[in-house]
Amino acid sequence: MSEGYLMLVLHAHLPYIRHPEDPGIMEERWLFEAITESYVPLIRTFEKLVKDGVDFKITMSFSPPLVSMLNDRLLQERYLNHLKKLIYLAEAEIDRNKNNPDFLDIAAMYFNRLNDLRRSFEDDYGGNLILPLQSLQSLGVLEVITTCATHGYLPLIMTREARRAQVQVAVEQHEKLFGRPPTGIWLPECAYVPGVDDILKEFGIRYFFVETHGITFASPTPRYGVYAPVYCYSGVAAFGRDPESSRQVWDRHTGYPGNPYYREFYRDIGYDLDLDYLAPYLPGGYIRCDTGLKYYRITGPGDGKEPYRPDLAELKTRDDAKDFAYKQGLQIKKLAGGMGRKPVVVAPYDAELFGHWWYEGPQWLEHLCRFTGDGRDGVQMITPTAYLGDFVDNQVVNLAASSWGEGGYNEVWLNPSNDWIYRHLHRAETTLVDLADLYPAARGNVRRALNQAARELLLAESSDWAFIIKTGTAVQYATQRTSDHINRFNNLTARLAEGKVNEGELIEYEKEDNIFPDLDYRIYSRHYLLRRTAARTGGIKGDEALKIIMLSWEFPPKTVGGLARHVYDLSRALARLGEVVHVITCPVAGADDYQLVEGVHIHRVDSSGLTATDFMEWVKQLNDNMAVLAAGLMDRERFDMIHAHDWLMGDVGIYLSDRFRLPLVATIHATEHGRNRGIHNDLQRRIHGLEGWLAAVSSAVICCSEYMADEITGLFQIDRKKTYIIPNGVDPANLGIRI
Repeated sequence: MSEGYLMLVLHAHLPYIRHPEDPGIMEERWLFEAITESYVPLIRTFEKLVKDGVDFKITMSFSPPLVSMLNDRLLQERYLNHLKKLIYLAEAEIDRNKNNPDFLDIAAMYFNRLNDLRRSFEDDYGGNLILPLQSLQSLGVLEVITTCATHGYLPLIMTREARRAQVQVAVEQHEKLFGRPPTGIWLPECAYVPGVDDILKEFGIRYFFVETHGITFASPTPRYGVYAPVYCYSGVAAFGRDPESSRQVWDRHTGYPGNPYYREFYRDIGYDLDLDYLAPYLPGGYIRCDTGLKYYRITGPGDGKEPYRPDLAELKTRDDAKDFAYKQGLQIKKLAGGMGRKPVVVAPYDAELFGHWWYEGPQWLEHLCRFTGDGRDGVQMITPTAYLGDFVDNQVVNLAASSWGEGGYNEVWLNPSNDWIYRHLHRAETTLVDLADLYPAARGNVRRALNQAARELLLAESSDWAFIIKTGTAVQYATQRTSDHINRFNNLTARLAEGKVNEGELIEYEKEDNIFPDLDYRIYSRHYLLRRTAARTGGIKGDEALKIIMLSWEFPPKTVGGLARHVYDLSRALARLGEVVHVITCPVAGADDYQLVEGVHIHRVDSSGLTATDFMEWVKQLNDNMAVLAAGLMDRERFDMIHAHDWLMGDVGIYLSDRFRLPLVATIHATEHGRNRGIHNDLQRRIHGLEGWLAAVSSAVICCSEYMADEITGLFQIDRKKTYIIPNGVDPANLGIRI
């Protein structure tokens, strides 16, 4: 019987690199190396454990760019060619080392291992690693989750629409390839900022992971620290990384991978041997790079290295796995004594650590699964979904902004070396959002161009480019990729503005950047939620409910004119359809500050803040007080849109829309110009200006008739396409009429 749980999480991600025009491009080897050294060895390890009946549970995220590449026939064929070259090289190495007993056995090991990998990849998996992952998922030993569409760094994506697109595209692709929606998500670089969880909730995500200080700096302070999940106010759970288990594996000085018996990563024959000998196996025949054939063990910190001994390294993986399990058991036992519930130790790692960076990593992982499979040392493996199923009562907190990058926040992805990226990305975001609103139902080449522009933006947003530029590893390539995607985006949108899509250019872009073939540009529209709601019949139920902040200066029992009755009936009708409506309004003597009326949440501001005798000053005070009340509510809960009624609510509506980056809908019940048959004095001019401002910045403007639509668009020079006509109606039940 275990006293607590170990949650092992592996994050598998590579940037989308696919160059059909260049079969020998160097950067595609990143994928080929990861398949050879990490992904296939890990899958084979899991399959071996299943065959042996070991009870293990591992959570593994696969990024959409990675699964797109794994599922790509061109890259599958290129990988097989790469693997065959490595086999030929290993065979040549056996011959070269036939008189060198220290290296001959190692060369033979590589030859046999590479042939086994080829058989697994080609014969067992049919060249597509998605298939064995689906099988392991169905067996319940592997919980497969996703990350953002192109691993976009969410805190530095400016618009809510672009953040939502990163999540939506990922969820839809995952469900298409793995047959079920993901229950969890790995936030790129574990980077969290408030509001991200609201988007995750919208797409059915139940949990995500954060860096340690995202939990420890939360408010209120989590009572169990990182050893139990917490809920955001959205209801989405967050698991925090355990620093101790991370240090045991990650630490460059004391972590297990640095043991002298393990293989030395930084000594590869690709740099040690004569270039003429290596030429048939190198990119272009002359670019030195890692081949994966390495003959030395770490030995020590100096340059002197001893030959690698696989037998001794394998024994060491068993000892290190046993040590890790024992230490987790001690930690869990200590925690369990003071928690009153079973603690969970969350240990997340890059999947590529196991096999690529740490050659013996998959062996270590196999031994760890065997040691914990029977619950020895008081520790047992668990997945996030299983833990949340067993422990449904968790503390609700406001998480702190954080990432697992150096420094703990954003400086790896935003610093003097790469800050130039974001002015281009942010401009592209707003441009695409505007275009998605401008073309609600594009067809033909216009639709193709908009879809491709969305692909280019997503690819440009990949966090990998900024990271590579900062670390200085492949700066020219990362810079070029960012520039290429932005330039393609700009070319496409410029052609759209001219009304002349260049089909030849479009075909070229579609061929080179073919990720997400089912992408629909309309997910970037400010009206996306409204259109999705309108498309449904019978309202939205449960978690799918649209959450609306409705702003009105009058609401029953305060009734000055028809506006109060309109808002009263509209809010109740929306509530009956399953929507969640919070009305923010002014105070009424004898009425409570908060009421729940027929499913509508009514919040009234404090009358003590309304002291002005001048009407316009009173309106300003009302807006200020409503802004404070609404913002406090919106800080605690997720909302989807703001609905302001008439110019009196313009200031507060625009403020909330800008602060929370939510679409603003305005209903204009009448205009000052229409009421007075013109504008005749300073007060009317002031109100007319406020009406025009509200109409201009709103994502949609609602009015009651064609006449009003013509009046509004003519007076304020707004686009007729964003004006919606919803005629006023009468509920006969309110009149006491029997029909």
